[in-house]
Amino acid sequence: MELKSGIKGRREERIRSLLTHNEEPPEEKPPLFALPEPPASFREWGAGPDSPPEPDPEALWKQRRQEWEQEGGGDRPRFTAGLLRRIIASAVVFAAVGGIFTLREPWALSAQAFVTDMLSRDMDFAAVQVWYEEHFNGAPSFIPMFDEEGVPAEKVSAVHELETPLSGTIVRPFGDSRQGVEVMPLADSNENVTVKSVDVGRVLSVTKEPQGGVRVTIRHGGALTAEYGHLSGTRLAADDWVESGDAVGWLKQSDGLSLPLFFFAVMKDKVYVDPAEVVSFE
Repeated sequence: MELKSGIKGRREERIRSLLTHNEEPPEEKPPLFALPEPPASFREWGAGPDSPPEPDPEALWKQRRQEWEQEGGGDRPRFTAGLLRRIIASAVVFAAVGGIFTLREPWALSAQAFVTDMLSRDMDFAAVQVWYEEHFNGAPSFIPMFDEEGVPAEKVSAVHELETPLSGTIVRPFGDSRQGVEVMPLADSNENVTVKSVDVGRVLSVTKEPQGGVRVTIRHGGALTAEYGHLSGTRLAADDWVESGDAVGWLKQSDGLSLPLFFFAVMKDKVYVDPAEVVSFE
């Protein structure tokens, strides 16, 4: 009996200790993350009596424009600074081109010929219209140069006609020298015969020929260079500009002799070609 009472007492003591342990408050553990505070409810502009009216966006932009521009990119160049840089760059390019035209070096002459050729070319507006119609299905109506009546454009491939330097007969054809031709002026010509420029261009050189005549070399458009030789005189000098039909020089009778022959040569892309195929002497 005493053994059973001892076992029963120990059992009751064990149960009492377990009950006493479970009644202790559990230790608080820190939360894994903190929940954000509930957001404030959205309120429309002017929805309530205490709500301010909606501001004017344009007025707000004008008020805070400078502040926003500085925050978004204060290092951006202003209009005046950009315009000044463009003016300086244009002046440098203009001065460089002008300096090239004052030099007589071979590379400078090539650059001068290129610039002259580019500036003397006429823009082919018909070709532009054809290209525009091919890519955009119709000519732009906002450009006045294009036909507004809907007439389809055609590619223009007409050759620019050159002025006749003088009227006469070729007495020494191109095949004799492979450089140029010699022309005898008309028999009923006066004492002086004026030699005209075949096209607009710039005088490259004015030189004295071994036979005593004067030769004027002019750079025309379209990679064309013409040599006017056996002249009795000229008023042109290097770097002068001439228009189509302007006087290049003149042929003059001397000591009762007939007029001297006129020498004419044409170079295209730095290669001599037959002048009779380029201009007419009739």
